[in-house]
Amino acid sequence: MSVCSGVIRLDRVTKAYEEAGKTRVVLREVSIEFGCGEFIVLLGKSGSGKSTLLNLIGGIDQPTSGDIYIDGHAINRMDDEARTLFRRKHIGFVFQAFNLIPTLTALENVMLPLELSGKSREARWRAQAMLEQVGLAHRMNAFPDRLSGGEQQRVAIARALVNDPLVVLADEPTGNLDYETGRAVLSLLDTLTRQAGKNLVMVTHSEEVIGLADRVFRLRDGVLVEDIQLEERLSVPQLAFG
Repeated sequence: MSVCSGVIRLDRVTKAYEEAGKTRVVLREVSIEFGCGEFIVLLGKSGSGKSTLLNLIGGIDQPTSGDIYIDGHAINRMDDEARTLFRRKHIGFVFQAFNLIPTLTALENVMLPLELSGKSREARWRAQAMLEQVGLAHRMNAFPDRLSGGEQQRVAIARALVNDPLVVLADEPTGNLDYETGRAVLSLLDTLTRQAGKNLVMVTHSEEVIGLADRVFRLRDGVLVEDIQLEERLSVPQLAFG
């Protein structure tokens, strides 16, 4: 990773869709920079554009206008192949639905990003080490249907981090988990990304997560607004995780 003042930068990003002959603007000229190693939380109602913004940062979707830079690279200006390769190498994803491949073991699921990136020789030992970090050394050979929801999400976190990405994007990562399991998963994700100095951008409905974040933003009418000041958040003990 290069030395940086902001791994993620959005420059006047707009996203609009055509629906029934009308234009629906989801994001309006969003300009923001996220510093190295920051944990960013995106809040907003359903349909506010949170997941759309995450997909744009991840190169899954393309903006209608504006530019998106990851470590100085304008990913929206890349062709499909270059963007796919960049995403595999530099961006890790954690989803609400886990998205594990049911016919692969936990170990094989975590090995997959490395194999797709042409790192087959080191895939097994790196995946094993990552599963040990998330506390699943004893479950490496289990298939997803034999794992609890919390265990599946820890496998998903290991898969997201195994390729040593610059950025980790999490879309409602605790949405399918009970409260205590969700707390444990959030704490693990926060710890592992901070230790490695990675950007973590998380979309959520839950305002409890803000106790962990460095900065919190809210989407209102397609505009990204920085929300609650750090001092205010830290003064609300019930929002902070232990």
